[in-house]
Amino acid sequence: MAGRGERGKGGQDNVTVQLPAKPRKQPKQARSVALVEALKTAGREILEKEGREALSIYRLCDYSGVAISSIYEYFPTIESLIGAIFEDYRADMRLQVIANIHALPATATLYDGIEVILRTGLGGLHRWLQVDSQLSIKAAYYGELVRLEIVKPERFWIAMVIPALVQRFSEQIQVSDREKAGFLAYQAVTALPRALLIEKPEYLLQEDTVRMLARMIHALLTTPDPE
Repeated sequence: MAGRGERGKGGQDNVTVQLPAKPRKQPKQARSVALVEALKTAGREILEKEGREALSIYRLCDYSGVAISSIYEYFPTIESLIGAIFEDYRADMRLQVIANIHALPATATLYDGIEVILRTGLGGLHRWLQVDSQLSIKAAYYGELVRLEIVKPERFWIAMVIPALVQRFSEQIQVSDREKAGFLAYQAVTALPRALLIEKPEYLLQEDTVRMLARMIHALLTTPDPE
């Protein structure tokens, strides 16, 4: 399935972006919820231990002990299963980075919090790029549609992270127009890492990448307005 996003006010330069594959249906009863969780757990373990090429419907059936017919009931394709695993992974990453922000010592600074977000986010992008490069690239393009509000996401991990950062270090944010500064910081945290993933993946784990991005975002939130 493809979604179309328009670039430019005149409707020119249309770009086609493949939307993430979805499960056939959502489980409702406890038994079906447990079955879907077991499939996602098995699929994630195969991906992380053996790689994308090893994950097939037959391998999943053998690894999880779930019948193929039951797998198809919820996941019509392997891509839909991987998409669900990826969504859970991003949700876990969001909770982890928020917990890391709250766990910073009392002496921590806003800059420390920004680095926590960037290290977690860039590390996560790199990890999934190694597991499934095709899905990672598709998700990056889809994330740009979300950022530009061309499509509405079901979950978007960074949307809860920035408010947690601002709440934790509110007294260190010195700009008068917090809405504008927050908007710019949000765009930097979302768009730039995806640009790295798509165009310069080798930058993701380089130490100076985190420092350069952190300094930029820190400046957006702490540079006082001229008198």
